[in-house]
Amino acid sequence: MLQNLAECLQKQFPDAILSVHLDEGRAELSARVQAARIVDVARYLHDAPEMAFDHITDICSADYPSDQDRFEVIYQLLSLPHGLRIRLKARLPEDNPSIASVTGIWKGAEFLEREVYDMMGITFTGHPDLRRILMPEDFAEGYPLRKDFPAEGRGWRSQFDFIPRLDEAPEEMTGSEFTEAEKKPFRSTTAATGSRRREELLLNMGPQHPSTHGVLRVVLELDGERIVKATPDLGYLHRGVEKLAEGLAYMQVIPHTDRLDYVCAMANNYAYVRAVEKLLGITVPERAEYIRTIVAEMQRIIGHLFWLGTQALDIGAMTVFFWTFREREILLDMFEKLCGARLTLNYYRIGGVDSDFTPDLVLRLKTFLETFPQKVSEYDSLIASNRIWLGRTKNVAVISGEDAINFGLTGPTLRGSGVAYDIRKMEPYGVYDKVEWEVPIGKNGDTYDRYWVRMEEMRQSARIISQCLDLLPSGPIIADEPQYIPPPKQLVMRDMESLIHHFIIFTQGFKPPKAETYCGTEAPKGELGFFLISDGSPRPYRLKIRSPSFIHMGAFDHMARGYLISDIITIFGTYDIVMGECDR
Repeated sequence: MLQNLAECLQKQFPDAILSVHLDEGRAELSARVQAARIVDVARYLHDAPEMAFDHITDICSADYPSDQDRFEVIYQLLSLPHGLRIRLKARLPEDNPSIASVTGIWKGAEFLEREVYDMMGITFTGHPDLRRILMPEDFAEGYPLRKDFPAEGRGWRSQFDFIPRLDEAPEEMTGSEFTEAEKKPFRSTTAATGSRRREELLLNMGPQHPSTHGVLRVVLELDGERIVKATPDLGYLHRGVEKLAEGLAYMQVIPHTDRLDYVCAMANNYAYVRAVEKLLGITVPERAEYIRTIVAEMQRIIGHLFWLGTQALDIGAMTVFFWTFREREILLDMFEKLCGARLTLNYYRIGGVDSDFTPDLVLRLKTFLETFPQKVSEYDSLIASNRIWLGRTKNVAVISGEDAINFGLTGPTLRGSGVAYDIRKMEPYGVYDKVEWEVPIGKNGDTYDRYWVRMEEMRQSARIISQCLDLLPSGPIIADEPQYIPPPKQLVMRDMESLIHHFIIFTQGFKPPKAETYCGTEAPKGELGFFLISDGSPRPYRLKIRSPSFIHMGAFDHMARGYLISDIITIFGTYDIVMGECDR
């Protein structure tokens, strides 16, 4: 199918498609496109029924300082009807890195293009709001992901000595000191309609608000209690993980993934090691795959329990919080037994897992699963028919399936709108294709449906774990790939050859082939993807994290308009965002 897609694309655009590369081993198709024709090609891929690339997965960039066309813009597209992916790439010169925006085709491209502009300095002509998104708007030291920008920074400091209050806007604000975007929050507009006076108010929610689930600020334009516009201000937790990864060996990146979505660290570890394994072409042993699947679903339950407890608490129900954390603690105790940690876990390894699942853990997990489905029903009994819960979630933050796809939403946020997209089904990994389970989907695309989907996912996760425990085979827990994977610790402690092998792997790293790959994993919050470019060295030339929290915030304004200020809290919760993952 990928070969037919490549031929069809070349036939349709013989001049615009400069080259096509089909990586059969990784089942990936990439096409290099003339930068001037990117919109034509993208619109054809989106609109043509035989293509139907309706989902914008990611947009990122790479820097090649020694090449004539220094910058490369990379588009990751997904066709949900056909279950196919394609990667478009366009090269841009250093003196004028500019390309047309595709926001007119995919709404989700707005935030993604802003990130490329912010990090790499590439301009997207026709973009409706092209400005920095993770760095401060007055950041004047360059573009952090360019290769000539030092990882330690250039000593930038804020030019402001104060933070003015909304009602204390200095009169001396001038264009030389503040941009229009910086002046805007200090303004209010008043319009007289007959004898009535109507005023539009701007209100900052966050970055310190407890219900934002991290350091997030949203500027609300209000008409009374109604939201006219909601503009997210991100970047307060930006730590430059992608830049840091360029100076680390592949194995050294694993602990950094823990700190992305720190509520679901196992899912981050899994997503990253799967991407590296795809790059290396490693086959994971069967027992390790079963253990990985079990642990991933344990983490999904933990993530959804955390979400349900905090979402209910934000809306006003306290009992649910205590009940969900009761079960969460049991699973965290098992994680502690498994790997010695409860939050930043660092358990998955390239080629397998760090430690085996013991008979004691199997017994404890089976005992937990005997009562857990009843516990989920208990949570449901507290709030599913509660009139306050229904009033705060039914018909709130509604988004249609078509819009959700166009914004690039994934996970429960997309499935709540009736779209049955789950990577575990479409592109099975682990042992998801060896057990029976279903993908829950909603109907109305509102907050209540997204709640229902997550409740059902916990039941399905319990079902998956139970089957995996029954089918768990014996065998090794890590692949036998000496060029990439260090020897077992017991051999290192008594065998000189193993000690030298261990020393070389951990001091010099391993060298994957020159290649690039994208690998998406179904994390509790949605599709967590890693895009890797390898130049054959022990460190990634480029690592891009496709964060579901970041993508979902791109739809925040669309989903918030017309609702009340109090509904903003519900919308924060319905995404299940974690700002460490969003800002990276």
